[in-house]
Amino acid sequence: MSISRRPNREAQPGPGRRALEALALALALAFLPELARARYGAVLEPHPGWIAVLVLAARYGSGGFFTGLIAAAGAAGIGSAVAGAGLLTPWSHLDSGRNLVAFGACLTVSWVAARHLRREAELGERLRALSVRATRADASIEGLRALVTSLRARVDRTSTSLSFLRDVAGRLEGTDPVAAADAAAELALARTGASATAVEVGRGGFQWRLAARDARGPKALAPLSLLDADLTVPIRNRHDPVGIIALWGIPPSGLDQAAAHDLAVIASWCMPAVSVAAWHPEAAAVRAPEVP
Repeated sequence: MSISRRPNREAQPGPGRRALEALALALALAFLPELARARYGAVLEPHPGWIAVLVLAARYGSGGFFTGLIAAAGAAGIGSAVAGAGLLTPWSHLDSGRNLVAFGACLTVSWVAARHLRREAELGERLRALSVRATRADASIEGLRALVTSLRARVDRTSTSLSFLRDVAGRLEGTDPVAAADAAAELALARTGASATAVEVGRGGFQWRLAARDARGPKALAPLSLLDADLTVPIRNRHDPVGIIALWGIPPSGLDQAAAHDLAVIASWCMPAVSVAAWHPEAAAVRAPEVP
C-alpha cells in the first residue's frame, strides 16, 4: 500500500514544497535577470521568468502554472525595484509577441500536465483498489488452505476410524471369545472416552476377566475393581447374564443416553462369541490374557 501511494505524493506535494520550488526558480530566472537588465540594459525576449513558469507548469499542472506565474512576476518586479527601474517596469513588456507566445506555451504545457496528473491519480486509485482486492484474495486463499488442511485431516481421521471399525467388527463377528472381548473393550473405550475398560464373563456368580484395556497411565497403581467402576453394562444371552462390560474414568460428556445405548449394542454384538467362554471357560482359557 505504501508503494502505491508514493507516486501520488511525489506528483502532488504539499503547498510548502511547491512554494519553495517556485521561489528558487523565480529567484534564479526572474529576479536575477531583471536585476541585470535594469542595471546593464540587457533586454531578453521572451523574459527568462517564463522558464520558471514552464518548469512548474510541467511538474504540477495548472497549480504549478499559476504558482510560477505569480512567483516570476513578483520576483521580476522586486528585481526591477531593487535596481531602481520601478516595480511595474517588467510588466509593461508582457504584451509583446514573444512573451504572449511564451505565456501560451506555458498554459498549454500546464493543461497537458494536468491531464497526465489526473490520469496518474486515477491509476493510483485503481492500483490501491487492486492492492486491497489482492490482500483480500490472499486472506481468502489462506482461509481456503486452512479449510483444505482441516478437511484433509478429517478425511484421514475418517479413514482411520473406518479401518478401526472394520477391524473391530470383524473380531466381534468372529467366533474367538478373546478377540471379541478385546474388540468390545476397545470399542467401548473409544466410544465413551473412558480411561479403562474390561470385559468379564461367567455364570453362577463366578466371573473371570476375558479382556481389559487400561489407559490410565503408569501412575495408576490400583487394580481395576468392579466395585469402583463408573458404569457396568450386562452382556445377556436372551435373559441369561453371561458377562459384563465395566468402564472406569468416564468423562461427564460420555455419560448420556446415546452412549448407554451404544454400549448396550456393543454388549449385544459381542454376546455370541463371549457366551462360549461363559459356558465353556476351558475353550478360551488358553487365549485369555493375564490381567490384574
